[in-house]
Amino acid sequence: MHYLPEHTESILDVGCNVGLGLKFASELGVKKLYGIDINPQAIELARDNLKDIDQVELYHNSADRLPIRDASVDAVNCTEVLEHIPFDLRPCLIEEIHRVLANNGILLITVPARGLFHFLDPANFRLMFPSLFNTVSKLVGGSGRELGYAEQKHDIVWHYHFTIPELKALLEPLFNIYHIRGRGCFFSPICNWLEWPFYRMNRMNNILYKTISKLHQWDMSCDWGMGLAYNVLIVAEKKSDLSES
Repeated sequence: MHYLPEHTESILDVGCNVGLGLKFASELGVKKLYGIDINPQAIELARDNLKDIDQVELYHNSADRLPIRDASVDAVNCTEVLEHIPFDLRPCLIEEIHRVLANNGILLITVPARGLFHFLDPANFRLMFPSLFNTVSKLVGGSGRELGYAEQKHDIVWHYHFTIPELKALLEPLFNIYHIRGRGCFFSPICNWLEWPFYRMNRMNNILYKTISKLHQWDMSCDWGMGLAYNVLIVAEKKSDLSES
């Protein structure tokens, strides 16, 4: 969000979850907020979290079909979303983001990177060892957000880690990329593992969780280079003239 241009009037948060990103955008001065998430439970929590803010539109929908007018938002935030979307729907999402962005609109996107420590990603634990995951999950708080994905367009998919060439191939036909930064390294996946039980038990106010989270934030603030990076941030501008590609 810190990469938003000054005087950004409207933003769409793709995969808005419970609305905290939109709340932060409002605090930065963005007036018109749009959010979309495939998880209906998350959308209901977002409605509650944003109830005191004017000009908010929230949608329960898959991100490959955005219920928003053409060229109607100044910026799109797509944070930790692309890896959750099935492979065949990813180009559809990028096309939809391009469609709803105003001319020269800004796209902020973060995804897991295929750096040295990508194999430590705990998000894939549920798919590699489903029985063990379900057992441990019950011990620390139950099904969590998985329940919200039941009977949706797609379920939880493999947490994919992208290379820069893959991201460029996906984005550059429709966007001019002007900033790429590798983020995080070894500490980020370890912090993900340690944060997970607190998240499941809804104990994010726990002092230990906050300490782990600070270490995680520090690691993500560091640029370790793409060879080590656990995550990547890209800032791109909509191509208004597609002949540029």
